[in-house]
Amino acid sequence: MASRIVLLLSHAREPFVTERVAEELRRRGALPHRLDTDRLFEDGTFGISLAAKDPGTVWVRGERLRPDAIWLWRVWPRIEAKGMAAEKEVVNREAGALFFGALALLEGRWVDAPERARAAENKLLQLRLARECGLRIPDTRFTSDPDAARALFEAHEGRVVCKLHAPLEYGMQAGRAFPTRRLRTKDLAHLDALRRGPMIFQEEIPKALELRVAWAGGAAWTGALDGKECGADWRFSQAGSWKPHALDVATKGKLAELMRRLGLRQGCLDLIVTPGGETVFLEVNPTGEWGMLEAELGLPIAASLAETLLREDDEP
Repeated sequence: MASRIVLLLSHAREPFVTERVAEELRRRGALPHRLDTDRLFEDGTFGISLAAKDPGTVWVRGERLRPDAIWLWRVWPRIEAKGMAAEKEVVNREAGALFFGALALLEGRWVDAPERARAAENKLLQLRLARECGLRIPDTRFTSDPDAARALFEAHEGRVVCKLHAPLEYGMQAGRAFPTRRLRTKDLAHLDALRRGPMIFQEEIPKALELRVAWAGGAAWTGALDGKECGADWRFSQAGSWKPHALDVATKGKLAELMRRLGLRQGCLDLIVTPGGETVFLEVNPTGEWGMLEAELGLPIAASLAETLLREDDEP
């Protein structure tokens, strides 16, 4: 029986996670093929063939690409044909159309398909589905109405955070960021700026623990941070080290239903455990970062993803 070929979509500045998954695939007798999407138009030729007797063929560096499975991990958000100064916008638009058009022709098992991952990034949809699955969610407003934000601030006695739906800039070395932060009383006077651009406002949930759950084909590998050290956004605070955490059966079941309804086989979920022991759902990132959980805690996330990629079933 021929070895299964697994395409790993990544980028050149991703130093750890992609190779961990590749290593686990090799251990299982598969052949990983890494494609750094930021170098797509530097490494050689890339194209699509649609002939009369061919439903669709993707070519990379002159070789036909026919994977049995495809892992969507770090697709570079701006697919560029570099070195083209003239008409750069047009050239890059065509490069992006070629790349995403090629993905649509690949028939292997996806973890996860681009259209599913893109739809699942809708944070408002996530919150609605999470509530329907029995999870508690924060009181939330995504609004351009200053009065709505002020009313939420008053309703929760000033315990409100604000954030953007999407990052200011993509990339592992992004130069700009807008962390989740607390809304302060002095900010209320400046909320009229919302009329030019909406933001998400949520009640601030008290934290005993902040959890990151790496979901991989039904396995829920979880790390916890001390909530007292996390601040409003653990990514931008001195939050200490990760500790292993076991989700309770009821919460895992609700997350499984949420991931099924989102159509995702992988993702990173952010949760808060309150001082009273209640678990509150914040969001899902369909291709969220889990490398620190595997590196610091030894959690077998890459192994779970490799097994997910090599399965034959079709359900998330």
